Amino acid sequence: MVATQLTLNDVLDAALEVHQRDNKQNSSEITIQQPTDSWLASPPSVGLLYMHNQQNLGSKETELSLNLAIKSRLQTEIDQQLQSSVPIIQQQALFLSGLIRFIIWEYKLQYVYAKQAQQKLTVLNKLLSHYTQLEEAGNTPAYLTLLIQQESIQVQLSLLTHQNQTQRLLAQYTALTGLKTLPEKTTETLYNEHAEAINLHPDIQALDATWQANIAQINAASNHAKPWNLSLFAKHNETAGISDNQLGVGLDIPLSIGNNFTPAQYNQLMLLQSQYALERNRLQQQIQQAISNAKAQLELSEARESLLKKSLLLTQKLQPTLDRLLKANTTEQEWILRRTLEIVEIQGQYAINQINLAKNIATLNQAAGKSL
Repeated sequence: MVATQLTLNDVLDAALEVHQRDNKQNSSEITIQQPTDSWLASPPSVGLLYMHNQQNLGSKETELSLNLAIKSRLQTEIDQQLQSSVPIIQQQALFLSGLIRFIIWEYKLQYVYAKQAQQKLTVLNKLLSHYTQLEEAGNTPAYLTLLIQQESIQVQLSLLTHQNQTQRLLAQYTALTGLKTLPEKTTETLYNEHAEAINLHPDIQALDATWQANIAQINAASNHAKPWNLSLFAKHNETAGISDNQLGVGLDIPLSIGNNFTPAQYNQLMLLQSQYALERNRLQQQIQQAISNAKAQLELSEARESLLKKSLLLTQKLQPTLDRLLKANTTEQEWILRRTLEIVEIQGQYAINQINLAKNIATLNQAAGKSL
């Protein structure tokens, strides 16, 4: 179930597409119109004024005005800042990368476990055939075949479990990405650690963006962000049969004197700043701990790799001796049986550790905030 042309980045793009489609479907019942990029702070308003003097030969005055609330420069900058969604997209990509990594490497582990169980069954079947012949000839006790049959049943149960897990994980993978095949190459290069790695983490970036948005919203309510009011007038005067038409323009510019914030706005800003600092510190510690744990697991897998490789070489040297003893029908048949099964176990442990090595690198990349 692998595709040679498929990459991990392709899988992430597919997952993002499914995620966005699901979001659209979930929000289809709620229509939210995206605001247009306008230079107006609010919809225009029209004013109409009519005045009539009740005395004879009194005057009549009609005035029509168009009022425009023009955004201040600060409000325009705030609107542009609030429209940025890059940190959210990066955080979504990291979240989906974590799910993809978990599913792919769990699938690979379960696949290796199942393959190991199948190899063990093959060895057990050969041993069962051999010891059955010896038992029928009266050269070995019957309990050895019973031990092999019991071991075979346990391995078959384990195989069923691992096969079920691989099917379940593949179904989760398809639901997450819409794909039915896994990429052939799933190994990753280790992220480049540097001093600013924590600050560039998508979760930190998203938190910083939320803090900047909170500041922008408070600034939007300050005096410096109040709109300029532009009014256009058309006026018609009529007095004693004499008409007069007038056109005019008025501009109302708010003046900010003293502190930019009201006491309530200032207190709200201080509260948000305190909450942001606490949350950022907590998140930094959480990320650092996750990186430290992932590094420890990677170092453990690397240490196991060296030992398991030595053990594997020893089993390769031991295997011919066991084969000769098995054919010689010595009295230590149970010991030979256990050693033969141990060799299969060691081969499986080595294959599993190979998967864990690559998995731990992916886990470390995830902890450091590196998306696929």
